[in-house]
Amino acid sequence: MIGLLAALPALAALVCAAPLLAQTADAIVPVSPEACKQMKLRHVLNPGAPVGCERLRLLTFGYVGFDGQSRSDGEMVVMDAVADHVLQIFVALRARRFPIASAKLMDHFNGDDDASIAQNNTSAFNVRAVVGTGLISVHAYGVAIDLNPIQNPYLTRFGDRFKVDPPSAAAYVNRRNLRPGMAEPVVDLFAEHGFVEWGGYWRNPTDYQHFQVGRSLAYRLARLPAAEARALFERFAERARACVAASINRGESSRRSCIGGF
Repeated sequence: MIGLLAALPALAALVCAAPLLAQTADAIVPVSPEACKQMKLRHVLNPGAPVGCERLRLLTFGYVGFDGQSRSDGEMVVMDAVADHVLQIFVALRARRFPIASAKLMDHFNGDDDASIAQNNTSAFNVRAVVGTGLISVHAYGVAIDLNPIQNPYLTRFGDRFKVDPPSAAAYVNRRNLRPGMAEPVVDLFAEHGFVEWGGYWRNPTDYQHFQVGRSLAYRLARLPAAEARALFERFAERARACVAASINRGESSRRSCIGGF
């Protein structure tokens, strides 16, 4: 009895702490009608979108900032079929203490990708065209993620010259000098969760911040009913995990065959 009484304060503390833990837990929730309305007003969900709000999910998650402090304000919208895996990616990034500068919805930037990038914002869903083309971006499907754009710039080459976007990312053109927040150490993590295409392997332009599901798979996921799409992506992610695991002892070319898509 004395031991039980002695334990009561600790038990009480746990009970009192439980609601706090619940409030800060990572979560996946449907996009509410009000949030859907805001995405339309903020030019994030635009006419011609290949997926509607019923196929999107809002992720909330904690992350570690560049100052080493924990943050609890991470938000991202992705397709329902990939939501579980995207949340697992960000939980794993946090566990590794991989720093993220910002993770705000594109609503905060009125769908302006340049504005989001300038603020070093990590983001996903945004109905827009691929830069410099009329082709709709895979971001419009909610199956692409841009990670720390300043540490992972977008490079366009013109002969022996190149343009850096954002301009503030010029110090990160040298990819041999690995620094916190750069994508290279986590390329395999994204691939293991089905995001097998990394823009850092693209020749021109080279998009170090960009991870995506292959375009053909994005099309299939969007056309299928939600449950079937989720099952399809789960099978795909299992194959991707197996590919990355098998490539570990086979060298860089084998690894890149997984990350380049298959």
